[in-house]
This record gives sequence, structure tokens and C-alpha cells, in this order.
Amino acid sequence: MLTLTEQNVKQLLVDGSMNKAVFVYFYMDTPECTAATSTVTGAIGENNEYITLIKADVKDPVAQALCIQIGFQGVPALAVFSKGRPVEALQGDDVTAKLQELIVRYMPKESELKMRKALEEEAAGNLSDALRLAAASFADDPANLENKLILARMYIKDKNLTKAHELLDNPGREEQSRQDYKDLVSALTLAEQAADSPELRELEKQHAEQPDNCEITKSYAAALAEAGKRKEALELLFEILKKDIGNDTVKKTYLDILSTMAGDPLQKQYRNKLYTLMY
Repeated sequence: MLTLTEQNVKQLLVDGSMNKAVFVYFYMDTPECTAATSTVTGAIGENNEYITLIKADVKDPVAQALCIQIGFQGVPALAVFSKGRPVEALQGDDVTAKLQELIVRYMPKESELKMRKALEEEAAGNLSDALRLAAASFADDPANLENKLILARMYIKDKNLTKAHELLDNPGREEQSRQDYKDLVSALTLAEQAADSPELRELEKQHAEQPDNCEITKSYAAALAEAGKRKEALELLFEILKKDIGNDTVKKTYLDILSTMAGDPLQKQYRNKLYTLMY
């Protein structure tokens, strides 16, 4: 466990608190501090990803000076450093009584943990898993604007433009003023332009002219899915399957599209619709 010294005080308290909370525990080797020391060291392990615990024995001149500077009048005491300065403090019996409450304030929410995992999955190339986790994170905390914009970006990347519109349309005042929101709207516009390809328009024309041609409909549905219009694609294929559930090539295309929709509620909806026909 880290111990405060004259040599590391800047590194631990200033540099170290820029990206995560630093809890500095002031104590002496006395019976009055025994219970608090056990509680603090037991609650914050050395491998805590979000909080760094530093022990400061006030017999050391540096620790004593810092303790006085913060305004403590005795030990045990605990100060929280963030961005290079003390932001919260506990003293005496409060160190034990209110420690867990303090820790919770500096630990990420479940929704934040899910989004961190989502970003890790995206970086690893697992976009479907990333979308599932990001959607769950946003569902847990829909007021979190950062997570909302991350999810919208992932939907655009996945060509799920309908879902991206649901998140980006009708923005609040704060969203409208943010450059990252404006960038996402531009990205969505470009994605829609790319999706409206000459090949897709030609297949749409052919389908309109020959709506009962199964091969054209299947090709059109596949092109729609590739352009991110999966719901429209599934509806086209489902209409064929309602008339001929034994059409295995159409059923395979339908299932292939479903397999690309992990994390999208439509996946379950359209899978259940198929099962209703089959059973």
C-alpha cells in the first residue's frame, strides 16, 4: 500500500488525482486509530481501479503538515483528493461510520461500467456485443448524454440508421450546442446518402414492378439490410414466409439478418414472429 513521503507527495496527490480519486488516510499507531485503519484498508484494496488509497502517518513531518493544512484537528482522518486538491474529508468516528458512503460516490455507476465494457468490445472489433452493452447502459441511465451519444455513434457505425435517428432527433438545448452532437448528425446524413445507392434504388424499382418475384424480393431485402434498413428487410421477407414457410432460402436470409441484430429489441420481435409461423 502506498505511503506518503516527501519524495512522492506531488506524484501521488497532484498527478495521481487527475484521473482517479485519491483517498489519503491520516493516522498514528495508537489504539484510537486501530479500528479506523482496519476499516479503511479493508474497504479499499490495493488493486482498486477507481480509488487510490494512501496512508499518511502523522509522525512524518510531511503528513503532519498536510494534515494541519487541510484543517484536521486530530486522527484518524481521511481526505479525498481530486484534480490535485482536497474535495471531501472525514474525521474521528466518521471515518468508520461514513466511509462506505464516501466510497460509493467515487465508484462508477453500473451503467458507466457497462459503457466502459462496450467501448472495450468495440475496440476489439466486437460491434454487436458493444451495441448490446451500450444499449443496456443507456437504458439504465437515459439522462446520461455522454452514453446517449456513444450509443448513437455505434448505431451509425452498425448502419442502424433508424435507431440513430431515435437518439439524435429532437435534441435538447445542451445537445444542440455540442460539437460532438453536430458531428454525429453530419455522420448520420452521410450514412443515409451512402445507403441510398443506385443499386438499392434499382432493386426497389424491380421489386415495385415484380412484387411477387421471390428472388428480386430476397435481393432487395439483403440490400436493405446492408444499408441498415433491417426492419424493412425483415418485413419483406416475412410477407413471403407467411405465404410459404417452407421457402428455405428466404428463411435463411431472414435468419442471417437477425443474426446481425444483437442488442436490438427488433431481433427478438422478428424471431418470435418467425417462430409463430413455424410452430
